[in-house]
Amino acid sequence: MTTAPRRPRLSQDQLDQMVDRHTRFVAGRPGGARLNLQFFDVSGLSLAGRDLTGASLPGADLQGCDLRDAVLDHADLFGADLRGADMRRARLKRADLRGANLKGTNLDGAQLLDCDLRDGSMASAGKQGFKMVGFEAGPADMSATSLVEANLTRARLSGSIAANADFSRARLVDARLGQADMRGAKFVDADLEGADLAGTDLRGADLTGARVDPLALNGAIRTDADASRLAGRPRSQAPLAPVKPDAATLDSLLWQHAEWLESLGKKGRRLDLSALDLTGADLSGQVLTMALGTGANLEGANLARAQMQAARLGGAKLARADLSGADLRGTWLERSNLAGANLSGAKAGPLTLPQGRTLPTTLVECLLQGAVLEKADLRGADLRRADLRAARLSGVALAGAGLEGALLDPAASAWLPGTVGATP
Repeated sequence: MTTAPRRPRLSQDQLDQMVDRHTRFVAGRPGGARLNLQFFDVSGLSLAGRDLTGASLPGADLQGCDLRDAVLDHADLFGADLRGADMRRARLKRADLRGANLKGTNLDGAQLLDCDLRDGSMASAGKQGFKMVGFEAGPADMSATSLVEANLTRARLSGSIAANADFSRARLVDARLGQADMRGAKFVDADLEGADLAGTDLRGADLTGARVDPLALNGAIRTDADASRLAGRPRSQAPLAPVKPDAATLDSLLWQHAEWLESLGKKGRRLDLSALDLTGADLSGQVLTMALGTGANLEGANLARAQMQAARLGGAKLARADLSGADLRGTWLERSNLAGANLSGAKAGPLTLPQGRTLPTTLVECLLQGAVLEKADLRGADLRRADLRAARLSGVALAGAGLEGALLDPAASAWLPGTVGATP
């Protein structure tokens, strides 16, 4: 019987020297080299406060490591063993954590925006060197992990294991939690707005005070009866690259979404545009209410008079799209590209919810250069740091809108408080 090769073990001094070279690499200084710890054993060592941006750590043994306040943005942690590590306040923006073992890890206050925590079993077959060391990645395991006040906005946790994890006061806005095992997890006062909960096992989970879409919650497993009802459904897998659907496929997706809305999530399927290429598509007058679409490609699409209330379209590509007369109340469009888009007459004020709550339209940091906003209703909209230079604003309603740090032409900024006049 053959045994896997032993992992190379580093001392704290050796690790510090390698990280120092990585720091120079990140800063573009001479003598730098990217940190590569693939399959290395650095368990129990300290990386607290170090900048490990873009580091290569697949399969590394990081058990019990001190990673407090470490910066791991864009790092490759595929299949890494992080059991018992202290990762409080660590930054892991867009980190690859597929198949990682995070059992008992402390991630309180960590920033995990856009990170990938999906099942890594399929991807491990193509990872160089994984078979050689007898390594096979499975689902990312966060059992009993503490993620109190962690930010998991747009994180992908589909198929992961997070049984008995603590997500209290965590931010999981637009997170992908489909098919995840979250039995017994705590979501006390967590923000799950826009989260995908299709097939998520939430039996025994504590959702006290959590903000969650009731329709999305209907697609989750809350009881043994739900588990039996959903047992025959296939596990969802997002395509690797955007797919341009034909007319029949698009019609079917829109029909399923309409059924999902009408049945309050019990039938049909919520529309997800994020994996589709809808450049130039004709969606005029369509019902896209509460649709998902983070980073969706809708450049030049015809969305005139479309119903898009409470849709989640952060980072969407909507340059030159026709949104004239569209209902965008409560829509989340943060960081979207709307350059040259036509929003004339669009409704983008707050959406009134039950119990008197309102959901504002979010256009934070949107690119709206050259957009047509004539006679659009943007009352109460959040336009902080949006770029509105060369936008056509005749007749636009902006009462109560958040405009702090927004960029406008000098003539417009003179009558809009809090905005920044563009340099001529």
